[in-house]
Amino acid sequence: MFDNTLRIESGPDWHHFHVYTDSEFVAILLVVALLVAILLASTICYYVTRSIMLLIVSRLARQERHKWLQAAERHKVFHRLAPLVPAAIVYAAGPLLSGITFPLIAALGHPLSVLAACYMVYTVLRAALAFLDSVSERYSHFPSASERPIKSFLQIATIVLYVIALIAVISVLLERSPAYFLTGLSAMTALLIIIFRETLLGFVASIQLAAYDMLRVGDWIEVPGFVADGTVIDIALNTIKVQNFDNSIVMVPSYVLLTSGVKNWRGMTESGGRRVKHSIHFDADTVRFPDEALLARLHSDIDPPLTAFAPAGTQRRTNLGLYRLYLSAHFRAHPAIRHDMPVVIRQVQSSQPVVALEIFLYVDETSWEPYEILQSDMLDHAYGLVPLFGLRCWQQEYPTPRQP
Repeated sequence: MFDNTLRIESGPDWHHFHVYTDSEFVAILLVVALLVAILLASTICYYVTRSIMLLIVSRLARQERHKWLQAAERHKVFHRLAPLVPAAIVYAAGPLLSGITFPLIAALGHPLSVLAACYMVYTVLRAALAFLDSVSERYSHFPSASERPIKSFLQIATIVLYVIALIAVISVLLERSPAYFLTGLSAMTALLIIIFRETLLGFVASIQLAAYDMLRVGDWIEVPGFVADGTVIDIALNTIKVQNFDNSIVMVPSYVLLTSGVKNWRGMTESGGRRVKHSIHFDADTVRFPDEALLARLHSDIDPPLTAFAPAGTQRRTNLGLYRLYLSAHFRAHPAIRHDMPVVIRQVQSSQPVVALEIFLYVDETSWEPYEILQSDMLDHAYGLVPLFGLRCWQQEYPTPRQP
């Protein structure tokens, strides 16, 4: 009889090597065959499941009514779900390997199950994130997308998914219940509030902004404290991205819109009327009652004629009063004026020792460039007629530097 332990002399020490019997060698071959079978079955199931699932999804996505499926297919939601099947097979095979009497193979069972479980969590997380991307894309085609953006809510959902996945992975690795870690998180609430202060404030602000429809993508806003004066191009969880009219980009925290003075010009755009407000300052010495020469010049040189807007009592009005009546009649007849909104030409108090006349009206141009062109044309006309009425605009006098 031979002992199954082979001793080889190497110096003063003896080294022992285990020589396997035929039965043990057969067992090893069976275990290796089992591992190969598990891997082969996982691979086959992956490709079969993936092919069948993608075939069904692609056929359904061709139909016009399944636009959500089309978005999910573009973002490869179902592609990312396919690895769940082989991972589940490997996870189920872990206890089977642990029950084998061969120690080396049995020791692989539990780590294999743990790795498979972690991979399943990772797979579900990737698919869930892709699904959120598909929701964002599909919702962007809705008419209400610009009025009710959901990007901030999707970002909150992303954070929640990452936290859940992290807790699940740690629970699997440490073999603890997820409730154990949730209890620990509740004890760290104060610390979490400090760490995620900006995120929490942004989340609350996003809810209020969406609930009260205070801000939309495309709105023109002014936030003086952040040098923001332009169009909102993105509404995220923590920040609002504003593109100024000089094409610079300003990032404004969401909660600032609730705690500071923010001007939103959306009401002006939706009303269809934009205000023109401008004051003209006159030299008080030029304000007088008109003489016959001035009245004759006004009768012949202005349109509409003097009798159209001041038919009687013209000699009891000053040239400034006639000018005010003319501007009122001229602007009311202008095709770009909004007649359902106030048109007022009035005298206002001025901080300077002058007579100030204010033009206050609304035009139907709300876009920046057409509005500025229209406003400039109207004011050019108003300034150009000042000398015709015998008036003179007041100008600040500056001392002339002495010649050396």
